[in-house]
Amino acid sequence: MKYLTLLIAFVVLGCSLMAQEDNTLEEQTVVIYNDYSPVLKDASRIQSLPVISDTVKTEPKFEYSVMPTMYRTSFTPQKISAATVKGEALKPLNTGFVKVGYGNYISPFAELYINSKRQKNYSLGIAAHHHSSFGKIKNYLDQKIYSGYDDSRIEAFGKKLFAKSVLSGKIYFSSNGINYYGYDPKVYGNTDTINWDTFDYVDTRDEVEKQRFNRVGANMVFESQQTGKKHWNYKLGLGYQYFFTKTKDYQHKVDVIANIGRSVKNISYGLDLDYLFNANKMAAYPNPNVVVGTIGFGVPAKMSSLNEMYLNAEPYFRFENEKWQVRAGANMCFDLINIENAFYIYPDVYAQLNISNTILPYVSYGGHLQTNNLEFISTVNPFINSYEGYHNTSYQHEANLGVKANISSKIYLHINANYSHIDYMAFFVNDTTLPLQNKFKMEYMDVDRVGAYAELSMRDLTPGLDIMLKAHYYYYIKLGDSRALNAPKIADARPWQMPDLDVSLRASYRLTNKISFGIEGYFLNRCFAKEYVEGVMFAKKMKAVIDVNLFGEYKFDDNFSAFLYLNNIACQRYYIWNNYRAQGFNVMAGLTYLF
Repeated sequence: MKYLTLLIAFVVLGCSLMAQEDNTLEEQTVVIYNDYSPVLKDASRIQSLPVISDTVKTEPKFEYSVMPTMYRTSFTPQKISAATVKGEALKPLNTGFVKVGYGNYISPFAELYINSKRQKNYSLGIAAHHHSSFGKIKNYLDQKIYSGYDDSRIEAFGKKLFAKSVLSGKIYFSSNGINYYGYDPKVYGNTDTINWDTFDYVDTRDEVEKQRFNRVGANMVFESQQTGKKHWNYKLGLGYQYFFTKTKDYQHKVDVIANIGRSVKNISYGLDLDYLFNANKMAAYPNPNVVVGTIGFGVPAKMSSLNEMYLNAEPYFRFENEKWQVRAGANMCFDLINIENAFYIYPDVYAQLNISNTILPYVSYGGHLQTNNLEFISTVNPFINSYEGYHNTSYQHEANLGVKANISSKIYLHINANYSHIDYMAFFVNDTTLPLQNKFKMEYMDVDRVGAYAELSMRDLTPGLDIMLKAHYYYYIKLGDSRALNAPKIADARPWQMPDLDVSLRASYRLTNKISFGIEGYFLNRCFAKEYVEGVMFAKKMKAVIDVNLFGEYKFDDNFSAFLYLNNIACQRYYIWNNYRAQGFNVMAGLTYLF
């Protein structure tokens, strides 16, 4: 463009020069225009809207009133038929089951339970159980000893429901047979006087000395069933039991209870009464002049009578709210026959604090009286000598400090520390008046004892897994002198046959709806047995007990299943009492049917 512009300019100039007539060069003005580029000026706008200032402002005012007027109306509803509310159909219940099994050591097992169907006003049922063994075991000298036993029970029970009360009762019969197979040939100093042919434990069981404890009885309870406050609640009960043995011992027991109480808001109070009468007749120490029966090895014996009558009265006062549970009362026991020790009184105090429904610390202090007789002691140690004398045990002071913890909805923990002062605590020692020393008698001592308890429960920890762990520990601060008549002072007293630690574990797992299995374990720490060798007493150390069992169940359907128990899988030759060894590894298999 630049060069084109210059060329045009020269051409125009040349033409101009040629047009001059006089050929005179004149001055000219040349204007050169570029392309037009318009420029717009910025617009100016009004920054705000115009406002009209109104000097007259009127605010509306309202006035109103309500004049209620009731108009008469009438309505007659039309009659309709009553509606029928139908609930969900109840799931059918099994009315009973039968369970049978068999194991080594010739051990049959059977269990039966039958209950009535759903009824509004009553319930009836029957239950039966039997377990026995006819096998032999070996002692530490590899001698075969017949260790058979049998345990049977049958009972019928019922319940009648009234509008505000319940009447329940049952009748029962039980029988427990044992054999005195626990003897140690190395214990006696002179065995020449024993007729070993009479006690041939190796080839026959017919000559083994036996004992049998039988119980037949009935009881009835009538109690209120009112859940509301400000009502008097009551409970009345009457029971009778007849206890008799193979050695002609027997007991008539009558038990009457009467409890009455009332709750008002957070406070409850009342009185519990219990009357107990025992008419005992038992074998006494041998007396050749009175021959009523025979006590071991054909020794003549006589019978002695002993009556017991007790009245327990327990007044109480309780307070409970969201944070606290407090109980205060007393346990008073009147011995209506024994004038020497006619009255016992024990405090009954308990307090528990609820911290966020998770931590529940508590403290308690109390005591109780334990009545000892052949009927009760035989449930603890069936190898007791039937003509043993008995004395009641007084738990004079029992103090507990513990905490319960709901760690989660699946985990529960309980820890407890305790102290007890016990008068006439009973321990089992071998009866040295018998040639085989295969029965026990009671030795009483005053005891100061501290202990600890722990329990851990885990329910459905993972789907189908349940675990329960328990442990007890005991430490004897003081063991007093023997309370036995004419007993020498004990230089080396021990808590005879009482382990200082016991632990139990049970775990079960449901693999599927058809298969479940688990494990049980028991541990008892060492304890001591009192023995005499050639007239010299010594403390025999008994080994610790470790017993591990396995169990399993397979369901063919909802009503039919098979079970398997494997007991003492470690084949431990442990002793449940001194010279009484338990059976080794044993298996039991059977079937269960629900109907």
